Amino acid sequence: MKRRPTMRTLVTMGLVLSACSLLTLVSVADAPRNPDASLAGPELAGWFAGDPHVHRGILCGRSDAKEMLTPEELLNGMRANNLAVLSVLGDIGNGEAKYADKDFALTNAEDHPVSTPERILHWDAEWHYDPRGVTFEQKVIGGHLIVLGLKRAETIFSEYTYPIFEWARKQDAIAGFAHMQYLKDGIPNDLDCCLPLEYPVETALGTSAFLMEDVNGGDAAIQAYYRLLNCGFRPGLAAGTDYSCNELQPFGTLLTYVAIRGGKLTYRKWIDGIAQGRTVVSRNGHNEFLDLKVNETASPGEEVQLAGRGTVRVSIRWSSVKNLTGRVELVRKGRVVGSRKGSASPDLPLIFQTTQDFAHSGWLCARRMDEKGHQTHSGAVFIIIKGKPIRTRSSDAEYFVRWIDNLIQQTSPGGAWSEYFPHDRDAAQSRYRQAREIYKRIAKEAQSQPRSQFLNENSRASGE
Repeated sequence: MKRRPTMRTLVTMGLVLSACSLLTLVSVADAPRNPDASLAGPELAGWFAGDPHVHRGILCGRSDAKEMLTPEELLNGMRANNLAVLSVLGDIGNGEAKYADKDFALTNAEDHPVSTPERILHWDAEWHYDPRGVTFEQKVIGGHLIVLGLKRAETIFSEYTYPIFEWARKQDAIAGFAHMQYLKDGIPNDLDCCLPLEYPVETALGTSAFLMEDVNGGDAAIQAYYRLLNCGFRPGLAAGTDYSCNELQPFGTLLTYVAIRGGKLTYRKWIDGIAQGRTVVSRNGHNEFLDLKVNETASPGEEVQLAGRGTVRVSIRWSSVKNLTGRVELVRKGRVVGSRKGSASPDLPLIFQTTQDFAHSGWLCARRMDEKGHQTHSGAVFIIIKGKPIRTRSSDAEYFVRWIDNLIQQTSPGGAWSEYFPHDRDAAQSRYRQAREIYKRIAKEAQSQPRSQFLNENSRASGE
């Protein structure tokens, strides 16, 4: 969650709340998977669209509201983008949302009773203590965490993020960093409300399960994702609206598609799919989808195992429920290695096919671009040669070493962020140093790989 109240927000809020009052609860009998043919999703069977970052409280665009949104209003709000899943996040942090404790009783690892066989409404939580832009006494610089799969919720404070990850783990929940779009080029030295400063640390140490972009998204979030992939890590990739801090745009304006093995949807399978990287994110609502396949069968989050240097076949299918024009790209090592411009329509998807040679372990992603940046983006498919880890570029690991050096310097006595650690500086910096050593080792391993990793690995592309 974050705060951006504007006049447009307040006007829009009134319109949306008026509209919500006209909606009626969708019953099991009249809630088919696609209640309107015009809302039929572009995704393949076995994929389910949801918004993992929604608040019903009184904050941001609803700061003047008198009541929290009801479960019935939330369920009906899922219809705008025909969502299968909605994660409603209570505030377990600084209590910025009014009446935050009302969400605690609903956070019980069960789908809410108003859920239908086609739409799952489920309560989980967001944790944060912002360092800037709030008047609360307790402040933390680590970032905002989205926690999914909780058995219970409670207000919990920590000066750094690891204790929250551990608290979630003990409940068999998963957690990851929100607001990745707040990142910019370079290593940050200025704080704002939501900057995910500790994301390289907890990703390296294995506690953070995913990265999430929200509100308007941003290619800075994707660049961070690429850097981590190049270091051999496999964070899940997710997107959500952060409603109502998104100027009250409908739920699912940003959304996450998750592939469910076996095709039977449950909330647990959906969030586990996020953690396992079996996702495609959309910044264009429930309007388009990318199907990435490697060697005909491997999808995001999965591996292709090769006994030695070899060639893989890649197919990207861009489907849409309305006429769209853009560019489909294949990304490897964070660089575009193939692309096709064209259009997708309800009756005619754009298909791009290519091959890639691999001498060493690596990864592939698909994305659909326009002048605003990525509109859809797949999770990664991993190409593993002889069981070796991915060590694509030493420069990315070295970047994270510098990031953590800065984090340690700024949080040490006399540093600009020292004030945020009156008690737990040593514990937090111990985590930082452990992660720093991991990135140093990865950089060394990447440097030792034969240069053929960067040479003679080519592509051959075709379109249909």
